[in-house]
Amino acid sequence: MPRIPQRIFSARWYDESTGIVSLTGDWVKPGFPPLFWESAEEPLKGLRRAPLLEYGDASGYYTQGAYVTFCLRVSRYPNYDLESGGVYVSGEFNHWEPRACGEQWRLEAALVDGVDYYLLTVRKDACLRKDGRERRNVKVPFKFMTGRGEWMEVPSGAPNVMQDEHGNHNLYIHPRRSGHHQFFFTPHEPLDPAAGPSSVVWVEEGYSESALMMPGEYLHRVDSRYEQGVHYVSGNMIFRIFAPRASSVTLALFRNLDQSDRVDHEAVRIDAGTWEAVVPEDCHGAYYFYHIDGDRDPFSSFDSTMPVLDPFALACVGPLGPAIALDHNRIKRPERRFKPPHWQDLVIAEAHVRDLCANAPVKMELGERMGFSGLARYVRSEEFYLSRLGVNAVELQPVQQHDEPTKEGYHWGYMTNNYFAPASQYALAPESGSQIDELRDLVAAFHERGMVVIFDVVYNHVGEPNFLQYIDKHYYFDLSAEGHYMNWSGCGNTLNCATPMAYKLMARSLAWLVEAFDVDGFRFDLADLVGVEPLKKIEKELKRIKPGIILIAEPWSFRGNIALALKPTGYASWNDGYREYMRKYVLAQEGPEGLKYFLNGSLAHLSSWPAQSVNYVESHDDMCWLDRITENAGNDGDNPSARDRRRTHLMVSILMMSLGIPMLSAGQDFLRSKRGHNNTYKRGDLNALDYGRARQFSGTHEYFRRWIEFRLSRAGKLLRLMDPPGKGYLRFFQPANGSPALAALYNADMALGPQRLFFAVNPCLSDTVIELDGFSLGEFTQIADAECFDSSGLKGAQTLVCNGPYLVLPGLSTALFVQ
Repeated sequence: MPRIPQRIFSARWYDESTGIVSLTGDWVKPGFPPLFWESAEEPLKGLRRAPLLEYGDASGYYTQGAYVTFCLRVSRYPNYDLESGGVYVSGEFNHWEPRACGEQWRLEAALVDGVDYYLLTVRKDACLRKDGRERRNVKVPFKFMTGRGEWMEVPSGAPNVMQDEHGNHNLYIHPRRSGHHQFFFTPHEPLDPAAGPSSVVWVEEGYSESALMMPGEYLHRVDSRYEQGVHYVSGNMIFRIFAPRASSVTLALFRNLDQSDRVDHEAVRIDAGTWEAVVPEDCHGAYYFYHIDGDRDPFSSFDSTMPVLDPFALACVGPLGPAIALDHNRIKRPERRFKPPHWQDLVIAEAHVRDLCANAPVKMELGERMGFSGLARYVRSEEFYLSRLGVNAVELQPVQQHDEPTKEGYHWGYMTNNYFAPASQYALAPESGSQIDELRDLVAAFHERGMVVIFDVVYNHVGEPNFLQYIDKHYYFDLSAEGHYMNWSGCGNTLNCATPMAYKLMARSLAWLVEAFDVDGFRFDLADLVGVEPLKKIEKELKRIKPGIILIAEPWSFRGNIALALKPTGYASWNDGYREYMRKYVLAQEGPEGLKYFLNGSLAHLSSWPAQSVNYVESHDDMCWLDRITENAGNDGDNPSARDRRRTHLMVSILMMSLGIPMLSAGQDFLRSKRGHNNTYKRGDLNALDYGRARQFSGTHEYFRRWIEFRLSRAGKLLRLMDPPGKGYLRFFQPANGSPALAALYNADMALGPQRLFFAVNPCLSDTVIELDGFSLGEFTQIADAECFDSSGLKGAQTLVCNGPYLVLPGLSTALFVQ
């Protein structure tokens, strides 16, 4: 018998009392398709065609007759500034270059039933052409683009996603789905997660098929007014967890880790998503799990046998749990609150708890050396490396509970599986929740040093086991139309921070870290996946708790980049353009125009104010600085050449002279190498700081220290600007021969008083001459060259020669003059 094609593409809940069914092709026959509820006896009630825009909203287009209308709902693309540059549709039909065609492919803003859209209607044959030839019955790929040329990634869950040969996700026009294939209906019973799965059935002579009712976008709007986690109230311990599609939730409570005294408590649903178990006793310090069950479908991962860690738990014994039931009010808070300096006054060092502590020259037990308590001891010692270096801020790689299975195992921490709990792997007695007191004491130790503490946080994906998927996979994660994880993070899943309770999980945990540990700021890993709107809300909430809080975004992901969208916000961004340019510049592979841009705080594009750019050339990711620029084979900078060292000196001089926030990676000052390895997230042996290199390369370490000291000095105030300077603040001088060398006069317009700074750098191997164009260094004193730094003035032979109106810069040299 010939195979009968599938009739139903999908059926889903539109809201609690409305369903929508999509057919595999347009319904062009009279009347309605033969659709039934659960069985052939009950035809669907209230069956009616869905508006064409309903399909266009999800798929980006609909067709009617000879025309195609491209549709973009503004709220689906919150990470883009659409008003300033507009929106275009791009595809094979315009060679993927819509702006080259004028305004022909530009969408126009429209308000439809109170919802903001961008719409464009064109003849269908204009979209079906490729290289001048008309095509029929083919899938035509397209994608939206901003007027600034940014590709707008397809929304998760779109029903028409295709991947090209380069791995790019595009939408496509389906030859048989125009929007005339969708129907609204009224289910026979309203949505009830406890009642089991429902289905829509197609029945015709000799053939039938069914489709389970899947959750729709309505699920992402479900919220709860109840505080989650554990709360002690009037002699009762109240346990709450949000699981909107669960059919049952069981609390397993015990005080012995072998669970020999385990008692199960059945939770009850108290609103659309929250389940509650009330235990009539004080359970402070007890252990607990949840067991959650529900309907199995492609959008869920319910497993009643899986012990689920409470996402709002304040501490847990290990990455697999159990959670520790703790009353918020009995947890000690910091005695004093630290006030961080202004952002422009920061010099940050990125570091890992164990990297700092592994070889610390301080006597301590092995258990201490592996975590918070040992690092606190080291920070308070006279030997503390970062204090001697002179930085005033530390950005700690993740310290929240991550998924490394053993205490001894090394892990960067970017696979978080609980956002409230400090990492049990760094605690002396995690079974008692000691990590809370130990982390609070570590932050206090940094504050005693006058150092800002910034936590690196990961709210774009979760580690393994993925406990949130056992609570509600569809609610907490970006999924495809088939229920598969969208892997924009590169780590297997992407957290959907826009849903109300996922946002509350993020916001409440961040607020807890500030309130309980007095952390001074956060760096958001892959912030593009968190999203602009959630980040804006986070900013407001955290500034109410700590007005001077420091907020930094790593603005990109495998999906996109929100750096420009963050310009109107109070977030600084990691400047990856700075990182990539600087490596090439010190190798004389880039010209001076980029250096002008970066010295001026990236204000011409990336930043609205200088301190919005975090300038760096190395972080934990990828190869370290030295291995990227070394002359040695295999990118192994362990034994650096003289030129490697000199180029590193040029780099730190430029870094400290750039407007913005300078950030170093711990160990850069003593020429740390990872022996050419690109990804060392599990390599504690390579990442641990070898403090002996600070003695081996003491000249470089001291050179860094002097530059940092100058940056934070009174004279360095001319580099630490909060507000954008005027156009005359920086005056540049460059060679006439096309050399990448450059000189810059700071405060050239004297807008900030009479003092000025003059900085010059030459990344070439040969000498370079720069004409000063009437400017004289006669009133200036040189305080730095490529090897030495002396704030009182360099004595003896210099690497820089002034000859009348010209400046002669030796190869691989730098110089700083103060007035």
